[in-house]
Amino acid sequence: MRLSEAILLGSTALAAKAGRQYSSETQEGCALGMAAIARGCTFGPATQPFAVRERRTLGAEGIWGIWVLREVARPCNCWRFRVPREMRIKDIVAHLFDHHVIAKKNWNLERLVAWVETVEPKEVLQPEMPRAAVSREILSASDAMELRREVEEWQGVRRAFEVRHQLSRKRDRRVTT
Repeated sequence: MRLSEAILLGSTALAAKAGRQYSSETQEGCALGMAAIARGCTFGPATQPFAVRERRTLGAEGIWGIWVLREVARPCNCWRFRVPREMRIKDIVAHLFDHHVIAKKNWNLERLVAWVETVEPKEVLQPEMPRAAVSREILSASDAMELRREVEEWQGVRRAFEVRHQLSRKRDRRVTT
């Protein structure tokens, strides 16, 4: 799946939200978050600190390939002292989405996708899905299933403990009254 296709597909699963790749609480995300969800990725806590510049688009290269790290001229006329004229593709996607699609509303998602199509490789090269730490760590589908299984197992143990603890408290109350 290409990044441009994934952004559109992911937009059907997540509501648009600037400034953050993904919010599990509100099911919102940016263009890169939408694309990651469409690709089957899940998000988890970051395992190490990252530079501020990296946090917004962290992990995109692990999903889409190193082509998103290529620096190109951005297609907007934003003031060059606020936003560099040439930026990494993944940073341009984040800027266009946050500033132009959401804030200024002078672009729409389809226009952003059309721009992505001009810079993405024509041939889809699927990079291996590393367990790279990201702003909210992006996991492969198999890692996500394993994490879900562990969470469900832990919740089952916790529920069993609570039930057992509640029964023993009820028993103790009956004995004392």
